[in-house]
Amino acid sequence: MQDQPHLIQIQPLDETHLYGILAVVEDLPEWFDETARTKSIPIDMRHQEGFVAVSGQRVVGFVTLYVAESRLNIGWLGVAREFHRQGIGTRLLAAAEMKALDLGIDELATYTLGDSVDYEPYDLTRNFYRKHGFSVYKRSRTDNSGCPEEIWISKRVKEEQTTFECTLC
Repeated sequence: MQDQPHLIQIQPLDETHLYGILAVVEDLPEWFDETARTKSIPIDMRHQEGFVAVSGQRVVGFVTLYVAESRLNIGWLGVAREFHRQGIGTRLLAAAEMKALDLGIDELATYTLGDSVDYEPYDLTRNFYRKHGFSVYKRSRTDNSGCPEEIWISKRVKEEQTTFECTLC
């Protein structure tokens, strides 16, 4: 039986969530390559804050966050495949926005595969962020054939403009 979105709780991320997050990313290899799954995410989780979406005891989504260059940056964001298109990513973004406001930061940012690369999973990623008000502020070419272009995207976060309902608390 698939859980309903309203039964999913958004909670602060802690070290007990690592294996649940790794289970989510293991099932999404089109978004998280082997290096991300086996090295980057386990290391980053020890140094980043964030939130998890939990159904019962199961982690079904997550977002990690870090501050750099006066922005609250999204390090990683993922939702278990069977929970896609149920508003969980939106709720995780809402939690990230509220965290930015709590920290006195007015910009939420991340980077992703550039739109010059025709790859459906990242078309979905870019569309998700655009739908939530993110726009490109920087493009860069890389020497990585798997990611020849990166786009850096951000959105302004202001309390009166926050369009998401955060159900933490």
